[in-house]
Amino acid sequence: MKTFRYLLLTILTTFGPAAYSADMDSLTESIDQIIYEGLPEGTDIALMVYDLTNDTTLYAYREKIMCRPASVQKVITSVTALSSLGAGYKFKTTLRTQGEITKDSVLNGNLYLVGGLDPSLNEHELRSMVSDLRKAGVKRINGTVYADVSIMDSTYWASGWCWDDAPASFQPYISPLMVHQGFVGIEVKPTSKGEAPIVNIYPSNTYVKVINKARTQDNTLGPLTITRDWMNNDNTIVVEGNCKRRQSTDLSVVGSADFTFSLFRQYLDEAGISYGKYGLGTCPVMARELSVVSHDLPAIIKEALKESNNLFAEAMFLQTGRIQQPKEVSFKSASKFLQNFVERKFGMFSASFNIVDGCGLSMYDLCSPQFMVDMLTYIYRDRDLYTILYKSLPISGVDGTLKTRMNDKTTLNKVHAKTGSVTGSCTLAGYIRTADGRDLAFCIMNEGAVKMAPSRKVQDQICKVLCELGL
Repeated sequence: MKTFRYLLLTILTTFGPAAYSADMDSLTESIDQIIYEGLPEGTDIALMVYDLTNDTTLYAYREKIMCRPASVQKVITSVTALSSLGAGYKFKTTLRTQGEITKDSVLNGNLYLVGGLDPSLNEHELRSMVSDLRKAGVKRINGTVYADVSIMDSTYWASGWCWDDAPASFQPYISPLMVHQGFVGIEVKPTSKGEAPIVNIYPSNTYVKVINKARTQDNTLGPLTITRDWMNNDNTIVVEGNCKRRQSTDLSVVGSADFTFSLFRQYLDEAGISYGKYGLGTCPVMARELSVVSHDLPAIIKEALKESNNLFAEAMFLQTGRIQQPKEVSFKSASKFLQNFVERKFGMFSASFNIVDGCGLSMYDLCSPQFMVDMLTYIYRDRDLYTILYKSLPISGVDGTLKTRMNDKTTLNKVHAKTGSVTGSCTLAGYIRTADGRDLAFCIMNEGAVKMAPSRKVQDQICKVLCELGL
């Protein structure tokens, strides 16, 4: 197929209509040559390049073929969130009550920690909420302390996520209350020879248990391992083996809402705020706000795109689902909203794409390069929203997941694009500024890519050719 494609386009560019410009002929020949010589045997490619400045397609090959977008899916999620929620949208976690605070520092009533699907919530902010409670004069709660996670159903993974990715921090157990992005950091440091190493958990908590079977500089033991019994959904972390040097890893926590609520109660105890019962509950609509932590949408988008953070993308995805189903969001309601959004904005129907999550982890996500370019073109026409998206994308040779790619003088800082990689798929989509000042939208999708390096090389070479247009 690759050879046929190359020969066919060589014939077209050599003997085709005179209307073909020399510039277009050269571009077509250059990209075809890169594909012919660089595409790994047994893999395929689909791509589209659109000139946003001149409103014309520069190059297209199999542009309507549906492929797995991998993390390029985060661009679709970001565009949908910006367009539907608005740039001013905030992700909030609140502390609320209907009770009254007496002169003797007693809150007569229930206290609610209300989750709002904020992926940025950290332990310092959770402490600050407890501090706000103290500043309000509360030393004792004469009622029940509740965690309110009613905004979302109990499904913590999207359809098509791989079960054996469970312990990894990039696949957290998603809930409306997620401190520290739903994972803990584990640090193991050697001590004296033959002694147990020091194990530190961050953030420090009483929710996660540790069994330390490791020994320092004991060559009779195997390599150091830091694991969690994820197959049984157990939060006990087991450290065993030979600790030669400091090692660390991140592991997801089962029950991220329970973990967050446990940490919140721990901070209440540390602050000297006493309480009796606690549990899950739904906050009354008229309850007043005692404390709030919030993060705006542009900051969430930046983390999702620059660092390819799956949780941040899923938080945006699920927040759009609130428009579809305000009382209780789910992955299904978010998927339905995105489908309706695309149909309304582009006239595309679900037969031309399949999106079930926000980050691209799902095996069932499918879209085409043309679909991606349409999304990029749509947001480009709204200059305010485009500016937010453009600044959030990784920049070639500068930052994010493109920091070490395309860093020569013709491509440095010229490609703002999202990378994507899962076994079998390697993708890249975004914007390019050409040497003569044109703006391009592009999407390259490689299928059958088990090893990513060869596909990335082809992508980088194609981007280089596009960056050099007009030289």
